[in-house]
Amino acid sequence: MSELTQVLGRIERDGDVVAVVFDRHYATTPDDLWQACTDPERLARWFAPVTGDLRPGGRFTIHFDDADTPQCRIVTCEPTTRLVWEWPIRDVATVVTADVTADGEGSRLVLRHERLTSTQVAGYAAGWDTYVRSLEAHVAGLPGPDWDVTWSALHELYAVTS
Repeated sequence: MSELTQVLGRIERDGDVVAVVFDRHYATTPDDLWQACTDPERLARWFAPVTGDLRPGGRFTIHFDDADTPQCRIVTCEPTTRLVWEWPIRDVATVVTADVTADGEGSRLVLRHERLTSTQVAGYAAGWDTYVRSLEAHVAGLPGPDWDVTWSALHELYAVTS
């Protein structure tokens, strides 16, 4: 199967509240994966530039290419294992949780973005799916997928399942 014919995440529903969840193995150590998820220099390579205070209670801004600049707040930071932050989307403080654990010869990232609406989930699922693919390439030292092509193909797939 081509990498763009299947989605990597799953959508969970609780009434009108929706979450997208990714559970992925990475061929790197938990410490390296944690650094890739929390170091601004590394985040810019696979996710987006991030500025601000990445400590508990701190606030930071994500600078996406499309001029979207959400102002987020760290809720929980347990170095090397758990990061939880609020990501405001319109008038809702959505919540993103990243859990990092050892997994055999590598590590595992369980990424969950919750409090999304049914109309938002396909776009955010496609975005996170593209990012977890980019993270996999980043830790392997390879170039990531083309954002626009990957997101568009995945958005169509998630739109059908959401």
